[in-house]
Amino acid sequence: MAKPFNQRFFDQDNVFFRFMGVCFDLVELNVLTLICCLPVVSVGASITAMHAVLWRMVRNEETYIARQFWDAFRRNFKQSTAAWLPMLAIGLVMAVDVWTLSSLPANLHTLMVVVLAVVGLFVAACGQYLFVLISRYRNPLARQLKNAALLAIGFFPRTMGMLAILVVFALLSARYFLYAIPLLIMFGISLPQYCCAWLYEPIFRRIDQR
Repeated sequence: MAKPFNQRFFDQDNVFFRFMGVCFDLVELNVLTLICCLPVVSVGASITAMHAVLWRMVRNEETYIARQFWDAFRRNFKQSTAAWLPMLAIGLVMAVDVWTLSSLPANLHTLMVVVLAVVGLFVAACGQYLFVLISRYRNPLARQLKNAALLAIGFFPRTMGMLAILVVFALLSARYFLYAIPLLIMFGISLPQYCCAWLYEPIFRRIDQR
């Protein structure tokens, strides 16, 4: 026998309350991640901690946002930072290269744009998997890096899907930055990565079942 509408509406398991619960969790997670990213050196640990919460959310596991975030942040700080700092250095070098492109001849300019785009996308793809791997598995960093590269190539369609999500969010944020500041504070990091988590979670579910 179906429940009356008023009982269904206030049922904690209905779609509305589940949706609002996810929204509130993403806001809390985004604020924690932003705060911990302010010291640039801790960006890697912050992203790793965020993923430690996100993959539990998409699995519908019991989630305690702050407690699980801080636990993962402390536990993975050393390895996450060791992974993040070289990526930051690569990003800075690439930024300098982009800044100097205008002084190159036209044919070399085009070649360098293609090279930088390919390298940038590959580094971003590996980074996307790397911090998820660190949040889930206890392996040496060299093995984590190798596995991240293998996943980025081996699951290419899902990798491209995640990169597309991140690029679209970044372009929209840059285009409407002044208007989007409140939304960026609430959802700017956690929401696009939550979307990505739905793409990478089946990969890790398969790995866990082996």
